[in-house]
Amino acid sequence: MQEIQTIRRFELAFVLLAANVHVAWRLYLETTNFKSMNVAHVQGIEGYNQILNNFIPVIAGTVLLLMAWHTFHYIAYPKFTYGKNIQEAFGLTALAIVFVIVGVWLFYYFKLYIHRYVTNNVFTHVRVYSEFRKMTVFKDSIGIIIIMGIYEVFAQVYYYLHQHLAKENISRLLSYFFMACLGTFLVIAAFLVQIPVPLWQGDTSRLLLLGGILLQIYFLQSYLYEIIIPLVEKQDFGRFTSHITIGFLLAMMSTFIIWGCYREFRWIFTEPIAIISAFSLFCSGVIAYVRTLLSREKRILQTQVSSTSAELASLRSQINPHFLFNALNSLYATALKENSDKTADGIQKLGDMMHFMFQENNQDRIPLSKEVEYLHNYIAIQRMRIDESQGVEIRVNIQEPGKEIYMAPMLLNPFVENAFKHGISLQNPSWIFITLTLDATKLYFKVHNSLHMKRENDPEQDKSGVGLANVKKRLALIYPNRHTLEIQQSDKDFFVALTLVYW
Repeated sequence: MQEIQTIRRFELAFVLLAANVHVAWRLYLETTNFKSMNVAHVQGIEGYNQILNNFIPVIAGTVLLLMAWHTFHYIAYPKFTYGKNIQEAFGLTALAIVFVIVGVWLFYYFKLYIHRYVTNNVFTHVRVYSEFRKMTVFKDSIGIIIIMGIYEVFAQVYYYLHQHLAKENISRLLSYFFMACLGTFLVIAAFLVQIPVPLWQGDTSRLLLLGGILLQIYFLQSYLYEIIIPLVEKQDFGRFTSHITIGFLLAMMSTFIIWGCYREFRWIFTEPIAIISAFSLFCSGVIAYVRTLLSREKRILQTQVSSTSAELASLRSQINPHFLFNALNSLYATALKENSDKTADGIQKLGDMMHFMFQENNQDRIPLSKEVEYLHNYIAIQRMRIDESQGVEIRVNIQEPGKEIYMAPMLLNPFVENAFKHGISLQNPSWIFITLTLDATKLYFKVHNSLHMKRENDPEQDKSGVGLANVKKRLALIYPNRHTLEIQQSDKDFFVALTLVYW
């Protein structure tokens, strides 16, 4: 991540350098051309002011476009990428668009051009004219936004490749060398490339049309992959219908604008807007589907690696299961001989829990009834050490599954363990409420407990509670887009609500 920040600083320097070089070179050429006209003897140029009609619009327009690029590239887009305050990201993107529109408007409003007329190799007169049109401002603003969007896509691809491929020194050096070459080319191009005014003309208009369609496909596939497909997996068909409608309307509207800029909004009956929109949606759907498949394969591999690592750790921690079970059986028999029914019952439940840990916990899916049985045993053992008549209240409402439901093991009990670990105090009133309910496709699990600060000399004071973190990771790997986990904590209580789609 630190390397990406360094690259972005160099990138800013290259872009600012290229922009300054381009502006300086353009102003120099136009000033030289203006002086070569011998304007003191030419009629029709009295209304032209070189500072107001050349320097100010070029410099002000460039500054505002750089502000728009910086706002979107360095501030708004990272908030979209990392999910930080999406509303603020949209607001900053809107601000960048305003910068673009104002910059283009200022340029066209104040910029005047001089055309020199020559007849029989004799310079006769000049004409001062303006390209300012409301439609031109709108079209060129769209063109600048397309260029900024294409730049952003290529920049993010480069960041991704550098972060994931430049693991070795040679790869990192090649990446930096490529960036240096690209920056040098950008500065040289600032001398040589003459940006057409207006943008939508000749070959530039075809490039902008192609870039606009590709940009449309890029954002549509991202919309399908991140919003539409997760709604299908969650079976949230109400929101799916509204979001797919929004996506279709966005595709039609963006195609209408891009094609309109290309054709100068001069319509004929056979305009291929619907065809282009359908093509964009088709390509976006294919890309989103392929990304989903690749993501699923990646999650499967991560799950397999995680399961293998957990199984290896479990094997390393096991002493000898048969020895432990034999020892528990001996203790169970001794407790019965001594008429310690409560102790015998606790030993039996502990044996069932250990059997679950050694046998069921290593499987990918187990019946929900097994998980519920483990929960009952764990709660029963915890209750043996607690005097519920002394300010401790434990309520358990667990719905027994009416049909055979399978789920990944040990996703529920860590929350119960956390509740008994942090929610019971022998000096203060304490309570734990545990609820598990089911419907046709979903499991609802809630744990609400009191919270007590640990003593400074508590041996578990420095423990980080990796159980909950591991559950979060396993849920993300095994049930992506098929679960919601809500955790709320205050100084006095702790609340967990897990909703799991088990179909």
